[in-house]
Amino acid sequence: MKVVRAIEMIIQDEIREEAVICDPACGVGKFLLEPIKSKIDRFYKIKDGKIIPKITIRGFDKGFGNNEQKTIILAKANMLIYFSEVIKNYPNHTKEFADLFNSTFTLKTDSILGTLKDPVENTYDLILTNPPYVTDGSSNFKEEIQKNNDLKKYYKINAMGVEGLFMEWIIRALKPNGKAFIIVPDGIFNRQNDRNLRAFLCQECFIDGIISLPENTFFTTKQKTYILCITKKNNKTDIQSDPVFTYLVSEIGESRDVYRFDIEQNDLIEAITLYNFFKGNKKAFENINTDPRCKIVPIEKFESEIYWSIDRWWSKEEKITLGIEKENKTLSVLEFSSYLSCMADTLENFSLGLKKIKIVNNNQTKKVKIGNIFDFPAIKGITKSFIESNKGNIPVYGGKKEQEPIGYIKDNIKNVVYFENCLAWNREGSVGYVFYHKNKFTTNDHHRPMIIKEEYIQILDIEYMRYAIEKVLLSQGFKWSKTASKEKVANLSVSIPITSTGKFDIEKQKEIIATHKKIEEIKNSTFDELRKIQEYSLII
Repeated sequence: MKVVRAIEMIIQDEIREEAVICDPACGVGKFLLEPIKSKIDRFYKIKDGKIIPKITIRGFDKGFGNNEQKTIILAKANMLIYFSEVIKNYPNHTKEFADLFNSTFTLKTDSILGTLKDPVENTYDLILTNPPYVTDGSSNFKEEIQKNNDLKKYYKINAMGVEGLFMEWIIRALKPNGKAFIIVPDGIFNRQNDRNLRAFLCQECFIDGIISLPENTFFTTKQKTYILCITKKNNKTDIQSDPVFTYLVSEIGESRDVYRFDIEQNDLIEAITLYNFFKGNKKAFENINTDPRCKIVPIEKFESEIYWSIDRWWSKEEKITLGIEKENKTLSVLEFSSYLSCMADTLENFSLGLKKIKIVNNNQTKKVKIGNIFDFPAIKGITKSFIESNKGNIPVYGGKKEQEPIGYIKDNIKNVVYFENCLAWNREGSVGYVFYHKNKFTTNDHHRPMIIKEEYIQILDIEYMRYAIEKVLLSQGFKWSKTASKEKVANLSVSIPITSTGKFDIEKQKEIIATHKKIEEIKNSTFDELRKIQEYSLII
């Protein structure tokens, strides 16, 4: 209930008259009923002997046995409790209320797919749900889908597990500009096989926020879960520029055991409070945020090939300070042996993933000087004091190793040069790292833009060029005392694939960068697993 009430706090300003709200895996109906409990008089009017709903709520669940069917009965019973005051005022309208309850909650009994059997599109303004998350048995669902041509066309992503099918259903079922608040397991964020699902999510939706919940948040599962907050794009071509709200919750205000006693620590309430502030001014919120549990993350981090478990973006030291991790973790020799066996299985999966990667044959290349294909515009390096005096929502990048702004300034300031959709490299600081900035930005003296010349825009892939240039720059041994100046960078050469006729091969560039992303994902995941070993000490 703590999570249900937290989501209720988020969506209070999202529930408007004529809204259509859905929970495709509704259980006993709490996600739908809690948000309207204080507004029943407003949303349900009695006129001329009829109940006139100002909103529509729809809850679905599947079930064949008696126990499963009891769930939907409990949902209707809960609705009866929530509406008890209204019913008491209109005792002669029991049939009308019964019809309302029956139309609100529906049990799907004609297919093992349940809600997933109906290929719904662009229907709901708001979806609130905690769908089932299991991979075992999901093959039965997929076999059922393969029997129906309409469903085969609908479920095109081939996501893992039942939760993957629900995610695809939710995204397709939302109206443009509709919002969803979904409890998701960490598998959706971590599994390599779900990268297509993550790419589909980015293609169709804006990612507003991800809130990390502690293990055992839900009594029925020990699995690590998150609250995923998304808005469906009005147009697929819309590019997200807003950053993403992320928050680490350690405690939810109740004990995470069978008893569920109230406890004093409740990070979830603070997460929701800050998220509601964030919604009002996404780009400037980072400037006023002082909560170390909260990070405002550039959308560029959420690429389909990268793991989305936000917990990884807090350092061990930060987690120790927050009390999320302890200084040392101890294991017995037997426990450590078991841990290594599990890690071996994980690494074997990574190895299998590498073997499946198609290595691109890149024999035919041409070396070209960077200065021949890029322009290096003059900049007015933004200082820290200037940022403090001109706070706004345009990111200012410096010489960081990660693609994180050093601050934000106002747009259209006189004499400030802004850029967008171009590369930029670290001249100083973490020298040699190159970034692709899609949205409007400016820089300080440590970070310099490079603009691809017009005649090369259609024949060079910008992400391949980022990869190729960074590879060359990092090989040069630049450092603080040996900066990567514009003149030095312009005279360096990069290798670019060419066709048999000597023209730049953009398709080969795209293949190479796709392969590079897959390898980097597996490599980073391997490093993460190996780092975990260092967190343990053995009891001998």
